[in-house]
Amino acid sequence: MTAPALRRVAAPLRRIPPRLRLPVAVYAGCQAVLLLWWAAFYPARTSADSVTYTYEVTDGPWRSDHSVAYDALDWLSLHLTGGVAALTLLQTAATAAALGYVCHALRALGVRGRWSAPAALLVVLLPSSGSFVVYVWKDVAFAVATLVAFGALTSLTARRLRAEGPLPADRGLRRDTLVLAAGFLGIGLFRNNGFPVLLCAGVLLVPLLRGMRRRLALATAVPLVVTLLLNGVVYSALGVQKPRADEAYAFNYADIGVAYGERPDTFTPADLALMREVAPLSHWAGPGADCHEADALMRKPMDRLKAGRINDQLMDLWFRVLKRTPGLVVHARLCRADIAWKPFGTHTGLYAASPVKALDKWRAAGHDSARSVPYGDNLYPRPLSYRLHHLAVGLLHRSERHYVQPAVWRGVNWTYLGYLIVLLAAVRRRRPVLLALAALPVGLQLTVLVANPSPLWRYMSASLILGVLTLPVAALAFAPRPEGGAGTRAAPPDQPAAAPEEATAARSSST
Repeated sequence: MTAPALRRVAAPLRRIPPRLRLPVAVYAGCQAVLLLWWAAFYPARTSADSVTYTYEVTDGPWRSDHSVAYDALDWLSLHLTGGVAALTLLQTAATAAALGYVCHALRALGVRGRWSAPAALLVVLLPSSGSFVVYVWKDVAFAVATLVAFGALTSLTARRLRAEGPLPADRGLRRDTLVLAAGFLGIGLFRNNGFPVLLCAGVLLVPLLRGMRRRLALATAVPLVVTLLLNGVVYSALGVQKPRADEAYAFNYADIGVAYGERPDTFTPADLALMREVAPLSHWAGPGADCHEADALMRKPMDRLKAGRINDQLMDLWFRVLKRTPGLVVHARLCRADIAWKPFGTHTGLYAASPVKALDKWRAAGHDSARSVPYGDNLYPRPLSYRLHHLAVGLLHRSERHYVQPAVWRGVNWTYLGYLIVLLAAVRRRRPVLLALAALPVGLQLTVLVANPSPLWRYMSASLILGVLTLPVAALAFAPRPEGGAGTRAAPPDQPAAAPEEATAARSSST
């Protein structure tokens, strides 16, 4: 490329304000990579859940067993463009923008772009998280909301580090608080069990970030109340059907199955008679005793409709089981949630690169496959480049090898690494406020531990992304401590942090 051509390319970049060059560059780089994933799996990566969303917003009644907010995005994409490609393209843009925002916030914390930008690129290059962004899944929107909240939280942490006394209630503080509230609202809206994440994160943040506790309490409480009102009142008033009792309490039924498989001697004749009303005891002791997934028990010959009708009795039985053998209930929950605590495991819930078989096997309400659902044909793959598609599929297959999975697909390993880095930074800088960076990962991990249907990797996908983005904080943990022993003061949000040698030179010139 000639010198005049280079100058023409660089001219628009020079017009970007210096403080925005890092997030814009990160956005552009991440968007370019995500567009490759999008083209390789055009119009989207899909699963049986993707068909269910499409069925519910077209041919069937809307239901709140999935995210109604994400269903609305699916409905808009289908009715405005005739397919889901616009939805997944929007997801790539939102993810790239959120990654740029997080890098901007990390710079305010004192982490240079040379460290944060590669971490953001790693997120979109990894087959697990890169291809995840182009799925038709509520989990993608949930992960984007988590990124936004993490970026705002990082910026607020930087403000607390920078201020020696009371925080000035300026426009920047108000903006960061509102962005945090928006991210929290997305967490609550895009996953039905998102509200425990808000509760846990809020409980941790309020004592850690002094000087903004009232704002943080409001930023947590308002999205929490809105989420509960929408799920409990508003959606029903709009005609959205609630999940059936057998769907809402499947975790509890599965706990009973595990306890019966391990300790059948603890069950009374009345307990066994109740269990026989919905499934043979052989089913409770067979598939029902598999602690790895709740769905095994809920398949035939389980009479799910009957279970819903006598749900109160089954829940009474669950409480008796919990009282008699609490250890078995805890064991069942931990087993189904091993992706949230166990570094290694084979139950990762990986999906085939091609969804055709899953789409053809989809059945519901008289439909014999995804093709008979309105817009269903649009869920089948039509790559924009078959060469790119084969390359992407090859990367997925290589990443699924057993010795690679713990690093690429096991989100909890990245979570543990993130905890270690944040703890090291807080200890070495003697600034406990840095522990606030772990609030969201803790909330995500605990939520999966408490109630999880099966150890599917996607339930920890947001945790994996946050863990990767926490890696650059190691620059704070391992950089030389400044004179005086105090923690590093973060740079203003609009400026990059000064390197240690630059800070030394500035002190020398002022003396």
